[in-house]
Amino acid sequence: MINIMDIQRIIDTDIPDIAPVYGGVRGRSMSSKGLGMVWPTIKEAGVKTVIELRCFDDSKKLPIICEKFGIDYFRFPIDRKVRNIEEIIAAFPRFCELIDKGDFYMACYHGLHRTDIAVSLYWVFYGADRGIEPPQIRGYREDEGRDTSKIMRVLNAMYARMTEINGVEPMPAEVFKERKRIINELSRM
Repeated sequence: MINIMDIQRIIDTDIPDIAPVYGGVRGRSMSSKGLGMVWPTIKEAGVKTVIELRCFDDSKKLPIICEKFGIDYFRFPIDRKVRNIEEIIAAFPRFCELIDKGDFYMACYHGLHRTDIAVSLYWVFYGADRGIEPPQIRGYREDEGRDTSKIMRVLNAMYARMTEINGVEPMPAEVFKERKRIINELSRM
């Protein structure tokens, strides 16, 4: 992973829910008026791509802002109800490429719940096979009264649909079950 981004500089902006993840950062969507003043810092800190996780949003505001600052925009639409599993699967290879490159800002409304799902997808279906550490779970935390059921719903839907598409499981069922167990454990840490 090539990483030239100054992650600490971005964290120092005090964007709500900002946190490092896999050579980039995760945090709140940068399309709100209250966060407009941090865009120059985001650019200067070396963000190359904004990965938006929101779906069913017709607003073009974030891609327009990215274009204005010369930052690439990529949409990886995470839906907790898995109404768009085909779209998630189609975008998944590019999503993994962007994570591997680093220098990204993964944006969601709060930067917590969809982001936990996205980084769990990355690790379970891609990163674990490459020796990458599992992600930190920040939104679906047991100590905050939440569980990982929505993460598991998307993981299960992706596993099932990938099996249907390819005619073979993306990984043995035992491996998948163990990786989900690890994600569940991380929600308790």
